[in-house]
Amino acid sequence: RRRSTRRSKPNGREPPLLVLIAVLAAVVALCAALRFGRGGILAVIAALLLGGYCLATARAAWVAAPLLSRSTDPVQVSGLIEEIEPRGIKRAALTLKVNSIAGLSGAELPGRLRMSITGEISRYRVGQTISGTARLRPLPLPVAPGGFDYGRALWFEGIGGVGRFAGEITVADDPAPLSYWLRTAIYDLRRGIGARIAGMVSPRYRGFTEALITGERGAIPKDINLSLQVSGLAHILSISGLHMSLVAGGVFWLVRALLALFPAVALRYPIKKWAAAAALAVGLAYMMLAGAGVATQRSYIMLAIMFAAVMVDRPALSMRNLALAALIVLAPQPEAGLSASFQMSFMAVAGLVAFHGAWAAWRPVADQRLTRSPALEWLGWGGRAILGVAAATLVAGTLSSIPAAYHFGRLAPLSLLGNLLALPVISVVVMPAALLSVAAMPFGLEALPLWVLEEGLKLVVLISDWVGALPGARLSVRALPLPGVLAATGGALWLCLWPGWWRLAGAGAAVAALAASGLAGPGPDLLIDGSMATVAIRNVDGTLVFPDQRKGKFSAEKWLLADGDAATLSVAAKRAGWTCAQGVCRAVVKGKRVVFAREGTASAALCADADILVAGFPLRGACRSVTIRIDRFDVWRMGAHALRIADDGKVSITTARGDQGLRPWTVAPKARLKVAPVVAESKRL
Repeated sequence: RRRSTRRSKPNGREPPLLVLIAVLAAVVALCAALRFGRGGILAVIAALLLGGYCLATARAAWVAAPLLSRSTDPVQVSGLIEEIEPRGIKRAALTLKVNSIAGLSGAELPGRLRMSITGEISRYRVGQTISGTARLRPLPLPVAPGGFDYGRALWFEGIGGVGRFAGEITVADDPAPLSYWLRTAIYDLRRGIGARIAGMVSPRYRGFTEALITGERGAIPKDINLSLQVSGLAHILSISGLHMSLVAGGVFWLVRALLALFPAVALRYPIKKWAAAAALAVGLAYMMLAGAGVATQRSYIMLAIMFAAVMVDRPALSMRNLALAALIVLAPQPEAGLSASFQMSFMAVAGLVAFHGAWAAWRPVADQRLTRSPALEWLGWGGRAILGVAAATLVAGTLSSIPAAYHFGRLAPLSLLGNLLALPVISVVVMPAALLSVAAMPFGLEALPLWVLEEGLKLVVLISDWVGALPGARLSVRALPLPGVLAATGGALWLCLWPGWWRLAGAGAAVAALAASGLAGPGPDLLIDGSMATVAIRNVDGTLVFPDQRKGKFSAEKWLLADGDAATLSVAAKRAGWTCAQGVCRAVVKGKRVVFAREGTASAALCADADILVAGFPLRGACRSVTIRIDRFDVWRMGAHALRIADDGKVSITTARGDQGLRPWTVAPKARLKVAPVVAESKRL
């Protein structure tokens, strides 16, 4: 068994922070010594890399908090609501600051929990103290080795475990702490705006409207979400550069235009700077209202730098401004650099800034040529506008597609067409109506702008559905390997940053890296879910096959997406590969006999004809004759498994926990906590 199997082991821990600081100090000293030498630039790059590593390590030490190390039976949980994230009409996720958990205390008690609730969510408010019976689990592991680590993202938010409330939840009469007044005020404002929208907008477009105004996307219908993804318009759901520029830029234009109506003011005072200050204030309010996500923060910071440059008479658009915005975002939250939102947003803006420079250099030449013929001047103006929008959309979409392909495995080939048709509607109708509706709500006059907004959204969805129905609109790609994505990103940044014709070498490098990544071999031959709900094999056609059409749906969808497979679980379960009878499924993968038994006990028949045995129950030493045995205890300890079978028959095994490594957000699993739930003495709702 040992000769034919290779198992992954957890990676080592990061070096201590003090050691990194000492190395950083030495590199900085080297930078000073080599300031005028050839190696100075390399020393500066090394200092920047080490500085970022030290910053990330310090951030990890700052947010470190106790983690839940075991699952629990239903236990009594009490805590303070810090955040409410709607996931639908009657579903939400709460961030709960823990007061008590029955049976846990001291170092075992996590500081915060992410809890799922169902029912009438409008009864809950930020700052309330609630209690109820819940099942708790440690932070989730990736659904596959090397997959997205949701547990890491939660840990950096100070969350130490997840769970779900079951049954009746009680609410205490205690008032919200004074320190929560801002959170409470913002949440109440968002909920009040949502109530006004619900009273004026039809249910189908209510969630879409809230997403654009308050950033709440939980109530958007699934078919609209899917349509926007396929047509390349899903970016309009995330409040980022487009929305912030339309809102703050619209305020800048409006204030400046109004002040220009008064010559005594316009000729004596810097109305352009006053308009920039007004745009900054409105942009800040919009960011706070929308939840201040990474993309929203980046957008506001970029706009703040741009308007600040206007106020001090400096160039507004430059790569330095983008670098400064990245520094401001990453300095307090280095983990944001790992998010798809940050990567897609900054890649798109880098491309747009580079395109703006090239466009600004080309446009005077084009204007000079067109003015020679007055008849073509107006036609040229319209053509340049359309060409500029198309080129900007193509540049932003192309560069943001690199991280999108890595994180999501989806591309929208017709996004250029979708954006060309939909962005004018969003810019001219939707976002101005959204701004007017919020401004009119204090006076009760929001009905007309909300009606205009809904009609605009109907047109956007109509365009999205039409583009999504065109041939070739949907393209799924296999998740790209990290080295190829890094090489492609480096080439794209070279294209954006390097002056002159040498920048085209970056485009060639990016294309070559993506092409090489696309030629990588297929994924694992066998995937095992971390809860033993399902097991997938790769059949002779190279596609994943599942033994069941219902169990393990979440993991199956993620595996298919990473494999570049657009099929649903029900379709993938009907493919040839598995043969199931009496609760036991069998398959042959590259000459290896695979047996999957979800429930039951080990038996001679189960062990006799297996080279790889996957058991959803503890084997406890049974079936020792089988070369590879993976049972429920194995996935409990190490999470999801991925097996690769080489041509010589050797099997390599990687696991989610082994690939994750010994990180601050990982815990050694412990036996389930069994505590009888205690009934809380609180006022019932």
